[in-house]
Amino acid sequence: MSMRTRIVATATAVLLGAGGLALAPAAAAAAPYHGIDGKDAVTDDWQDEENLGVDDHTTSNATALWQTVLWADGAQWEDEDGDSHAFGKDQIDGVFGPETESATQWWQQNFNLSENDGVVTDQSWRFAQARLTGPSKTSTVTYTGGAQKASFKRVGGKYRVRLLGTGTFKNAYYDKVG
Repeated sequence: MSMRTRIVATATAVLLGAGGLALAPAAAAAAPYHGIDGKDAVTDDWQDEENLGVDDHTTSNATALWQTVLWADGAQWEDEDGDSHAFGKDQIDGVFGPETESATQWWQQNFNLSENDGVVTDQSWRFAQARLTGPSKTSTVTYTGGAQKASFKRVGGKYRVRLLGTGTFKNAYYDKVG
């Protein structure tokens, strides 16, 4: 190989390597987290969360987290005939449907919140936040409900929730379920 060919090959390798390095950080940049935040003290985790309802983040892990709160507080939902039913653990599925909306309205009325239309807003988040303790050494945050306690994980500033049938904790994203 001639000296000129070696110089051209070396220069090409250097330029390609530099270009590859310039692209590497852009490719490695993670998408921003769009979920329930838990970076500071547990006493201010939920005060700035997004609305949840039949029109807001209807199918999401964040909805499953809220459904866990409803279950822990023994919320009731009303069917089309006006009969009341307990919001069961088997309803923690991440879908904000009519049963979750009705149970949320019951929950809001039960705690005398002025916003009691079945949409989870700042007022509901702040009220629920007051019942959080932790995190423990295992990153567990406990919600002390009126009927039972519920556990969430808080890892790396992100809340995790357990959905029906999954067995494992999943990040509480607003735009994804499962």
